[in-house]
Amino acid sequence: MASSIVRVLARGAYLVHPQEVGRHVETAANTTSTCSTAALDDFVHRDDVFCDDFTSAIILQSHQDINIAAIASRLAESRRFQAIYTINEPTLRFGSLPQGPYFIHGKSIHQAWKLYEDDLDAFVVPIIADDVPVSQQGTFKTIAVPSRLYSSPSKEKPLAGVRVSIKDNYDLKGIRTTMMNRAYNELYPPRTSSADYVTKLTQLGAIIVGKTKMSAFASAEEPTDQWIDYHCPFNPRGDKYQTPSCSSTGAGASLAGYPWLDHSIGSDTSGSIRLPAAFNGLFGLRTSYGIASRRGIVPSCNEFDTVGTLHRSLKDAKHLITATLDVPDSSQFPKRLLYPLDFFPQADTEQQAMTEAFITIVEDFIGVKRTPISIADTWASSPPEEAGGKTLLEYLEMVLSTLQIFDSPKLTEQSAVWPMYYDTYHTFDDFRSEYLEKFGRPAYVGPYMRKRWGIAVPFTKEERAQGVAEMKVFRTWFEKHIMGPDKDTVTDACPKYRDDANKLPSIVGSFSVFYLPAVLQLPLLIVPIGQKPYDSRISGMKEHLPIVSSFMGAKGSDVMLLNLAEAALKSANWPTEVKTGRKTFAIGDNVRNVLEEDIEQITE
Repeated sequence: MASSIVRVLARGAYLVHPQEVGRHVETAANTTSTCSTAALDDFVHRDDVFCDDFTSAIILQSHQDINIAAIASRLAESRRFQAIYTINEPTLRFGSLPQGPYFIHGKSIHQAWKLYEDDLDAFVVPIIADDVPVSQQGTFKTIAVPSRLYSSPSKEKPLAGVRVSIKDNYDLKGIRTTMMNRAYNELYPPRTSSADYVTKLTQLGAIIVGKTKMSAFASAEEPTDQWIDYHCPFNPRGDKYQTPSCSSTGAGASLAGYPWLDHSIGSDTSGSIRLPAAFNGLFGLRTSYGIASRRGIVPSCNEFDTVGTLHRSLKDAKHLITATLDVPDSSQFPKRLLYPLDFFPQADTEQQAMTEAFITIVEDFIGVKRTPISIADTWASSPPEEAGGKTLLEYLEMVLSTLQIFDSPKLTEQSAVWPMYYDTYHTFDDFRSEYLEKFGRPAYVGPYMRKRWGIAVPFTKEERAQGVAEMKVFRTWFEKHIMGPDKDTVTDACPKYRDDANKLPSIVGSFSVFYLPAVLQLPLLIVPIGQKPYDSRISGMKEHLPIVSSFMGAKGSDVMLLNLAEAALKSANWPTEVKTGRKTFAIGDNVRNVLEEDIEQITE
């Protein structure tokens, strides 16, 4: 493929796509378009790539029963265009050229892709068609995106022209999977095939514009002191110095900050989609376990891992999910709304007030009141025989002893989350041994992963199997005694600056808002419901943090959750779409932008 050329026009820098899509019959100007004259003015408003520079010349294509010479003559008389060119069907490599902007290089016609600076530092590598990296033009990486005018969705390609980023643990043919670790990137060459889910996206017409950063090995590293090999992206919300959270970090930051990006694809193990969705103020879906192929996605835990998606609107989320996943499009909403007292009420009064308002609109929409329930108490009254009389916490939690092995605690009880710790370490056995063999030194990983791997060292495959068995017992019990849509929140909303010091990882029990959906292998939808003001020590101004709530549903209810959230929000005239930039929503005089002096009145 020929090297790419960059041109600077009135609306920014453009990439002359290296693929030739056709040839004209005579030499032409540098920029042109193929379209009807009536459409030119509208194109400038419909497409972020098209600009007035592309209206100086026009290419006419010959079609049956059309006198192209006569049309060219009439256009010439109008004197609107500096040049008029024709192109014959046999000269086209890809059939008729769609309407839109083009560059002409000699006699070759090339697509115009606009270059955007990745000033949030969210991408590992930008990509253009055929998995070719985009060269860096300045301080930041530049992301190339094609004109939206080139693509028309169809039944066969419902995602035609949709711009998508993918997390760096997804393989992409011809591109390295770095896992955000310099040693891993040094050891492994570019991948020879793409992940199944990526292939499905592209077959449906989606445009992969780049791979986004994640914390090393898709872990829970937080900025900035735990990001050792690469720099953490910037969260566009608030003062832009709040944490973008962990794992699918770049996916969340880029979608919250860049209006030219349509979807971000990540993965979720124990919060890898849900936390970035919460901190970056986005809709995030942890899909039902096993509903999408994970081939070509570097695993963290085979029992928990699933595809995760981020969106700025519920409409966009449904469009992508129904196209890529084999799940029913159901609007048969649940008859019960469970309110787990194990996690409510929240300590943060502002967040609890917004959550109460959100639950109320859901209650009003489906016509039922919430059912308060304690999962732990329900277990105590009807425990499974396999639990041997243990309480739910005793059954699921890791119990530490004083025995220390390799500076890590040996756990005397099994836990449903143990497979994650085991897999996180042993997935990379080959990496550690192959790197040592090739370079004669151990692969370096940051302090977070050293600590996390150290926790896993003492445990055996048999102990992992016991953890898997415990999860199955708990899931079976949950389906029988609790099963139904569940609500929980992700975290208390308070500023968490990227320059704050972070603690190294410790063992987290499975009975938490982070692990419960993973242990149960159920879908969970994050829904932005408001924003909380805070006084920023960075900007010296009042800024706003996103506030979210969530639905957890039965396996396969992924689209139903999207439909329920959209319908309930619309019923109360709440927004179903978030903005890009500093604020998740426009500031309004309502509970979703609650001020401190209003809290007492709202919660009464």
